[in-house]
Amino acid sequence: MSERRPVIRLTLFVPGTRASWAEWGPPLARRGLQLSAQGLSGEGFEEPLSFTWVEQDGSFADAFSFGTVEPPVLERLTASPGALVLPLPFDLRADRARVVRLVEALREAGAIAVRIEESMLGWDVDRWLELFSSEDPWAWHRGAVVMLGEGGALQSCGMHAFSLPDAYAEGSPEALHELVSLLNVYQLGEDPLLISGQTFSVDAESPRRALTRWPDLNYPDSHPCHNPYGVWRFGPPGGVAREIPAEAPSFVPALRVMLGIREQKLGRAMTQAEVEEFRDSCPCIMVSQEHAQSLERARGYSDLDPELVWEQWQAVRDQA
Repeated sequence: MSERRPVIRLTLFVPGTRASWAEWGPPLARRGLQLSAQGLSGEGFEEPLSFTWVEQDGSFADAFSFGTVEPPVLERLTASPGALVLPLPFDLRADRARVVRLVEALREAGAIAVRIEESMLGWDVDRWLELFSSEDPWAWHRGAVVMLGEGGALQSCGMHAFSLPDAYAEGSPEALHELVSLLNVYQLGEDPLLISGQTFSVDAESPRRALTRWPDLNYPDSHPCHNPYGVWRFGPPGGVAREIPAEAPSFVPALRVMLGIREQKLGRAMTQAEVEEFRDSCPCIMVSQEHAQSLERARGYSDLDPELVWEQWQAVRDQA
């Protein structure tokens, strides 16, 4: 039986001054970390963490040239001989202190800057640590999340670094930035139990909008910016909350996985009637909404909404 691989929740791209991955070892050892061909290990790590060494290819400065890094740091990035790429089974919300300690050790070992691959947002290492050592969720949001806007719509990118969904809304750009940011920071600061059918507003005077969880369709599954936890889609202003059931169905395996296997066996796409009939026949258990949220985070991705299975399965299938 093969061992279950940990869910990768956060990937850091860390250019530094060291000429090889082995040269990171001695300074990291002074902070209680061991870097070897078997991985990165130390106190608090259940098993060695894998890493990749990337040699300078002339693109390091470009990877940070989005207005978050000053020219002197860009010059140092241009001169950097290589970078460590660290896929971590930690996220920046539940495991923020652990990740900060790791980056502090990397700074002492020669790190110049840190980029979060889930959003491609990078900072010089001192600024990165300042943002994520803060107790302010607005600072975490600033450090890890970018906004992608096009055609009267706005979607955030990077909330999966916190094991949380992103947010998407349509309307005027100024209002959307505030709306999307506030929902994201609310998730970061309060970790609420959000469920499709609930409503959200930026303040008591503004009209409420209904929330619906959808798969992330901005990026394919294989892209680091793809959010496996999906996206909260805001409905139009004036939305009314619907009654939320106390329990939710949990499909094991996930409904989206079983639909993919079923269509592979059939050798064709299923019709709406077939998809809905298959959904009704799939094994599932009813669990509390809180437990459903815990199961999703442990699995590392969200499932399709069974009430919207046809619409969402079509979207996921078309994207693939």
